[in-house]
This record gives sequence, C-alpha cells and structure tokens, in this order.
Amino acid sequence: MKRRGISLRYKILILLTTIPVLTLAAYLVLAMRVFESDKIAYVFDSTSNMSGTLATQVKTQLNSVLITCKPIFQDYFSTFSRTGQRAFSPAAGVSLQQEPLIGAVAAYRVKEDGGFEQTSLVEREPGLWSRILESQRATISADFGLAQKQGRLLRAPFGDDRVLLFEKFETGQETTIFAVVTSLSEISEMFKTAMSQQMYLIDRSGSILFGPQDTGVRNLRDLMSLSILADPGKKVVQGAETSNGADGRPLLVSYSNAGFGDLIVVSTVSREKALSAVSMLLRKSLIFFVILICLTVVISLIASGTITRALTSLFAATQKVSEGQFDIRVDVTSNDEVGALADNFNVMAAEVSRLLEQTAEKARMESELQTAKTVQETLFPETRSRLPGLEIAGFYEPASECGGDWWHYCEVGQRVFLWIGDATGHGAPAALITSAAKSAATIIESMNVNPAQAMTFLNKAICEVSRGRIMMTFFLAAFDRRTQTLTYANASHEAPFLIRRGESELKKRDLIPLNEVNSPRLGQAKDTEYQETSVQLQPGDMIFFYTDGVPDVRSPGNEAWGEREFIRTLVSVYKDFPSAEDSVERFVGTFQSFRQGSQLADDVTFFVIKNEESGGV
Repeated sequence: MKRRGISLRYKILILLTTIPVLTLAAYLVLAMRVFESDKIAYVFDSTSNMSGTLATQVKTQLNSVLITCKPIFQDYFSTFSRTGQRAFSPAAGVSLQQEPLIGAVAAYRVKEDGGFEQTSLVEREPGLWSRILESQRATISADFGLAQKQGRLLRAPFGDDRVLLFEKFETGQETTIFAVVTSLSEISEMFKTAMSQQMYLIDRSGSILFGPQDTGVRNLRDLMSLSILADPGKKVVQGAETSNGADGRPLLVSYSNAGFGDLIVVSTVSREKALSAVSMLLRKSLIFFVILICLTVVISLIASGTITRALTSLFAATQKVSEGQFDIRVDVTSNDEVGALADNFNVMAAEVSRLLEQTAEKARMESELQTAKTVQETLFPETRSRLPGLEIAGFYEPASECGGDWWHYCEVGQRVFLWIGDATGHGAPAALITSAAKSAATIIESMNVNPAQAMTFLNKAICEVSRGRIMMTFFLAAFDRRTQTLTYANASHEAPFLIRRGESELKKRDLIPLNEVNSPRLGQAKDTEYQETSVQLQPGDMIFFYTDGVPDVRSPGNEAWGEREFIRTLVSVYKDFPSAEDSVERFVGTFQSFRQGSQLADDVTFFVIKNEESGGV
C-alpha cells in the first residue's frame, strides 16, 4: 500500500482552514443580506411615514383652500344677475381681496352639448384669469372635462407655486365647476427642499404637480416605472416597491394617497445611497475576516502535526493487515480519539478473521436457501390452466426465500382435485412441510378417494414429518364435472368464497363462504377424522381460494389491507364475472397498488376456478 496524493497533514491543514473560511464567508454573505433587508425595510418604513405625513399636509392645505373659498361659492349660488343667471356679487370680490393666497375664482356652467361656459368671475387683479386662459388654451377644456368626470382636479401648469383647483357642484339640473387660482408655497417648498429623498406630488396619470427643484420632466413615467401608474384604475392607499430610474439605478419608492382627488405623494430614495452603511460594514468585516484566517492557519499547522504522528503508526499497521497479518498491534499512548482508534484497530484485527469465516458461512447458507427456493417452485402447478369444463388461475408470492403456502390442482378421472394449505410461519421449516404435503398429495391422487379420506391420509403424513411442531391449515375440494358437484373438506383453513352467477349486479351478500364443515389443522392429532360436504355449482359460478396472508397485506405505513377491503375488492373484481385469468390480474393489481412494494408479513397465495358455461363433460 503506497501513499497517494497530498500528505494527510496538509489535507488536515486545508480542511481546518477551508471550513472556517467557508463558514465565515457564508456568515458574511448572510449577515450582509439580513442587514441589507433590514435596512431596506427601515427605509421603506421611513419614506412611507414621510409620504403619508406629506400627503396629510397636502390634503389639509387644499381642504383649507376650499373652506376659504366656501363663502365665495355660496355667494355665487345665492346671487343672480339681471339676466337671471347665477353670478358673484360685489361681496365675493371683497372676500377674495381678504384672502392673499387666492388669485381668482371663475364659475363655469356645463352646457347641454357638453361644453363649458363662463358665467361669472372674481379676481384679485384685472386680466389675471384672461392671461391664464390664454396660456392654457391647449389644455383648459380637457381640464374642465376631467374635473366634471372626477368632481375634483388639481393642476400646476405655471412652473411656480400657483395651482389651478377645479371643484364641481351639482344643484338640481345644473352643474357648476369653479376654477380657483391659488398659491401653495408651503407645499411647493416641502417638495423642493427634501434632502435625503426626492418627493413628488402627482396625479394618477403621472403628471408631476410639485417635485424637486432640479426636476426637468413633467411626468413621473419618464423618470421611473411604477405599478400604480401602469393601472390608473387601481385603488391606491399606501404602498412601497422597488423601481429603476431613468439612468438605470435602482430606487426604493413609497407612495401614499393624498385623499384629495386623484393626488398621490411619491417618495424615492436611491438604493445605493440607502445602503451606503452596508459597504462600510463589509469593509470592516473583511479586515476581521483576514485576521481570523491567519490565526486559523497557525493553529491548524500545530494541530495537524500532532494528529498525523499517531496516524502514521496506524498507516503502517494497515499495510501489514492488507498483507494478511491480522495479529498486528498498534502502540499509541495518546488518550484522545486517535488512541481510541488504535485500540479499536487492535480489536478489529482480531475480529476480521472471525468475520471472514462468518461471511463464508452466510454465503453458503444463502446459496442453499436459493436452491431450496428453486426446488419449492417445482411444487406448484402452472398458474394458468384451462381444463375441460373448468378454468383455473392462481398467484403465489412468499414472504421470504421459502414459503409455507402451497396450492395445487390435478385431474383424477372426471374429477378435478383442488388443494390449498398454509403451514405455520414461513421460511425453510414451513417449506419442508409443503414439500411433504406435495409428496403425500401425489400418492393420494392415485388412490381414488374422496376429500375427507384424502385429508385423513394427508394429516397422518404431516404428523409423521412435523412431530406436532409445525401444523398446517388445509382446504381440499373435488369437482365432479359430470354432476357439477363440488365436495370439500376443511382443516381450519380460510373458507373459500363461492361467487354465484346471477342476473343482478354482484353484491357482498352474493359471496357464499364454503364453511359447512371445519376440522382441526393437519399435524395437530394423528387420529383426527375429517368431515366433508357438497355444493352444487351452476355454469358461470366461480370460487376464490386463498390463505390468511391475503387480507394481511400491509401498506408502506404498516396499515393492514383487512377483511373489509378484501371483501370489497372481491365484489369489485367479480362484478362482471370475468375469466379466471383476468380476475387474478385485477385482484393482484388492486392489492399491489395498496402494498406499493412493502415487505410481506406472510406468504400470499390464492387461486380461482370458473365453471365454464358449457357445463360438465
């Protein structure tokens, strides 16, 4: 035996170094991810609170504007001009002059053709509203239309802190829309001067009403993609998501509904800026990581040298063992695991010889069991057979190499003898009893006796062989093809089921157990006398013979198939009175599906006969 590859000392060194490296690397990655996730969650929480607070302030100030304008609105609805139309009174102009933030209030009536007609105007300085209409000629009609649809609308088309506020009122059959020119300097300043994050006041179309001072676009869609903008009809209360900016950098976005029209406050933070603390933590962790690895390498060098000295002695001893020298002893004085390994090696060397002898004996026994299995297979008949007037099909699977179940059929003149038995237990002893039963049956076939007499002879043979230590349940029947009569005797075996052919669908009550006679098991007492009885068969009748291992089949979860499921399967399989061969295939398929390859608790044996429609010979 030669050493191959890298020395064990260096392998241990690599192992002792690699494990801490991988562990620390995994810890570092996991810690970074946890810290990053926690930081993102914190940023989302902070920005959500910020957007929510700012949304509340926007709603409050806009509602304050409406409250300020309320006397002016009321003045309009309570005053009529000479032509009979509603109009602002001089008192409305006085009220407007007392409110420095209000520039103008224009009232528009919705015409029958869907257009809009100015009915009255009050303004702080003459010509203000006319200049606004001139500058907003391209969009003002669309704004009035949207205000009529939504009931409330805010626009900021001036590029400063002034806004156009549209408010709809319906009085009877008439719809009035007020256009208010007002200043929102405080709100504008808050959106412009946000330091750690960028704040936007937008509507559902994405139009930016207020935003950072250096914003060069008018629609938020040009800066980022948001789910709330992709589906304008979706209801928005408050939320957060990640997005990419126009330059491709990832952003952390929070938004809140302002509760005023379709206004939304959006807060954005650069992901890189939000996670700047993670980079600092990573650099410090890497420094600590390198120092710890250096210490690990030094300690590993010392430990690996100590361990390999004792292992070298063990290596030399294994070389001698490989040459067949099992009386070798290893002298290692250490009291650690390596010392214990040396002691165990000494014990192992002494045990190897014994195990080699034991393995050879086990191989011999397995070979003999396989031979016994092959011999036992010759005791069974063909599993599919068609005799004159009778169809037979069967199935047998032992729980181990050799089984204690046996079934057989043979023709004696115009009679067909049907044999099935189950010796106590399974394995080689039970297989020997089935072999004795087969030998006795071969002799009994030539004696031209009835089932009861045959059972008596068979009992004496089993008693002679087993000496009362192994017994056997047995069921023996003889079918006379001329008289269509089945005569049977039973030695404590499971009663077969007679399945009568009828006109209606087969039910559980149609399964007739053949249990009119029952006697002690074979091998229990040498002088036992057995009784027999007969039953008349009809064309198409079937009989199911089986051993107790059939209902005892178990699933991988150790759940027994059981008598209830066994009977239900019989009814299902034989409801259309199939051929004997088809019925066996159906039955085997059902219980194998339940079993799913699990170990058998007992041998499984059954066979079926079918009295053919043509009757006897």
